[in-house]
Amino acid sequence: SSIAEVEKELEEEFADTNKFITYTFRSVGSSFQGQEVGSHAGNINVMMRDMEGAPITTFAIAERVKKKIGEIPLAEKFTVGGINRWGAPVSISLLGKEIEELDKAKIFMENKLREFSELQNITDNNAEGKQEVRLKLKPQAYFLGLTLNDITNQVRQGFYGGQVQRLQQGKDEIRVWVRYPQEDRLTIGQLEKIKIKTSVGEYPLSELVSYTLERGPVSIKRYNAAKEVRVEADLVDPYAPVPPILERVKNEVIPKIKAQFPGVKVEYQGQQKNSDEAVVDLQRLFIIAFGLIILILILHFRSLSHAGIVLMMIPISFLGAAWGHGLHGHPISILSAWGMVALSGVIINDAVVFLSKYNSNLLTGMKIHEAVYDAGISRFRAIMLTSITTVAGLYPIILENSFQAQFLIPMAISLAYGVLFGTLFTLLFFPVLIYTLNDLRVWKAKLFGKENITPEGLEPVIINSKVTVD
Repeated sequence: SSIAEVEKELEEEFADTNKFITYTFRSVGSSFQGQEVGSHAGNINVMMRDMEGAPITTFAIAERVKKKIGEIPLAEKFTVGGINRWGAPVSISLLGKEIEELDKAKIFMENKLREFSELQNITDNNAEGKQEVRLKLKPQAYFLGLTLNDITNQVRQGFYGGQVQRLQQGKDEIRVWVRYPQEDRLTIGQLEKIKIKTSVGEYPLSELVSYTLERGPVSIKRYNAAKEVRVEADLVDPYAPVPPILERVKNEVIPKIKAQFPGVKVEYQGQQKNSDEAVVDLQRLFIIAFGLIILILILHFRSLSHAGIVLMMIPISFLGAAWGHGLHGHPISILSAWGMVALSGVIINDAVVFLSKYNSNLLTGMKIHEAVYDAGISRFRAIMLTSITTVAGLYPIILENSFQAQFLIPMAISLAYGVLFGTLFTLLFFPVLIYTLNDLRVWKAKLFGKENITPEGLEPVIINSKVTVD
């Protein structure tokens, strides 16, 4: 088989005695992940060995298998892929009331997605059933007072059979069914010649109805009470970022679908939906964490202005985290954002240590410049040591290549580079913020006509100490 040939090629190419493909098993009656069910569907599952440290990735092996198999002319749908725990990279639900309109929109979207060189394995969950004969009444049928139900019942009785009698034989019941002989119900021509009984005689079916051969859906999927057809696609490069592709779909495909099919509503599924839900949770938790940080800082410093300059460290550290992702070639993901939430609580530690020492120096009678300089000198070692040890502890995770570490690396990058960047900013620019804030206080005091003021006397820690003494 093609899979065995690929396995043999891999063993020869990499001179590896351990098989890359451990075993395969096939299933008939259901396609991959149950997208289609029936005797016409099937799938082959390929189990790989532990690919940790292997010279080739699972995705590369799957691509080789796909090329080895090539095109299958008689197959309506053929894909080679794997299970993605986060959902398909591109997964879009088409919702509406009319299944015919949804089917047209599905075909349109699939054709458009095939134009994207970054996508492959474009499939949908709208499994088509067997061919059906759909009847439509002719004027003659209406004239005879027949309904479509009258005619279809007689057709069904002739081809499928109708129960005419029940016989009791001992404890068993025998049902007697009557239908046309098998040789008279094989072709469409024989269907046309069926005699339909009416109140005025018998008429051939072809005189009463016209018919079309169509394939109806096996089942109608629903999502939020609306009929749904879901279109999905995989990435050619599994490591490529998904957001740019979804942005192209949003700008180039979705507007055309809405314009051509006004009854169709579009909703994202798969990775995009999971990401959106995670972002909502992230926003809620970040607001709670940010509120707690503000409350703690205000209670500690008893000053909104001091709490404000400490909080400025958070967006500064986010810039460092973004720079770190660019340095390592990692896209910023939801996992990176979770790391930034943790970073917002860690990065303010250096600023709190610096500002607390500065306030203590003011209480001992130091001038502004002396207090800032002494705070920088005395807290330099503590700030640098805590930051260096934090980064050193995170860097082994950043450099790890194992599959398990891939989920931790974005968070580790956010923390490590955010802390590093924030530390440098604390030591180099935080004193400037303190000076600038004090200059603004002096300028405001003079603007309102206050006299006999000193820069130190306008600092919140000095004002609060006077209030406490009084």
